[in-house]
Amino acid sequence: MKITSEEIAKLANVSRSTVSRVINNYSNVPDETREKVMAVIEEYGYEPNSFARVLAGKAKQEIALYISDCDAVKKRWKGIESPYFMRLIAELVSQGKEYGYMISVFVVSQVTDFAKIENMYLNREICGGIFVGFEFQMEAVNQLITAGFNMVVIDPGSNMIQADNVSGIYSQNLEAGYMATRYLIEQGHKKIAHLCGDDRLSSRERVIGYKKAMTEAGLSEEILIEAGDFNSEKAGRAAHKLLENPITAIYAANDLMAIIAMRAANDRNKKVPQDIMIMGCDYNATYEDLGYHLTTVEISVREIARTAVRAVIGMEKKKRLICKAKFIKGATA
Repeated sequence: MKITSEEIAKLANVSRSTVSRVINNYSNVPDETREKVMAVIEEYGYEPNSFARVLAGKAKQEIALYISDCDAVKKRWKGIESPYFMRLIAELVSQGKEYGYMISVFVVSQVTDFAKIENMYLNREICGGIFVGFEFQMEAVNQLITAGFNMVVIDPGSNMIQADNVSGIYSQNLEAGYMATRYLIEQGHKKIAHLCGDDRLSSRERVIGYKKAMTEAGLSEEILIEAGDFNSEKAGRAAHKLLENPITAIYAANDLMAIIAMRAANDRNKKVPQDIMIMGCDYNATYEDLGYHLTTVEISVREIARTAVRAVIGMEKKKRLICKAKFIKGATA
């Protein structure tokens, strides 16, 4: 029978975060409190081997990737079915192997899952966690940060607690949107539409970048946005709706939607890039292999994965890490 951190906390009359600090051997716990918690663990330790592993101070060579599949209004994202997350998982597995670590994947769909995450830390099943997509669940993530667990958060919400045990990886999404739109403006385009993603942080920041470039160029009245939500069917409808307008260029929030916009243009007998230029984002080499030579902006998933693994195993000392946007010239713009 397993004893949970919550049960230990109740028996010792302390908070659950105090229990985690004791088990993780943090120094900022009064001796009296530490002794009280350890006495409960020894008396009610239903899985002594698990706690013995914890007290030995050495966790498994395993890193957990925690993916949130909830947005602001509790709609469901595609989770690990998303092309981005599939690429991130593949790169993390590759980077983990390079440094001698296994990668496990855990999809978080409800608040109660955070208790399971805490127990994974407490039982030393993992040496650290990488969190992605938790902008709207930062309160629960902050509780894990407060408990002192070793964590990396990719593109966190602005209210993430800053602490020595957590690193934040920030992608230049706003810069990507600005860079893509600015390039199209420099090609002489004024009627530039944006095929945006859903309401996650990366999508919103790319919209901000698009609007910033348009406004700086005196084209604020030409701003035109339709949501494709990173969904093939919806992006197709949105692209056709955009093409009903006299636009000469489209900036899509990812490469998949850029390809869908190209197909929509072809359906309307518009040639790319002669009749309309199309710009992508989140460069994906797979599409290159399939013959789609997109002009796009890359925020390297490989760099994000490498930085995340190095941070979680202590090889990156900075607590704020930036993954830069990079322009890639193709044949579509």
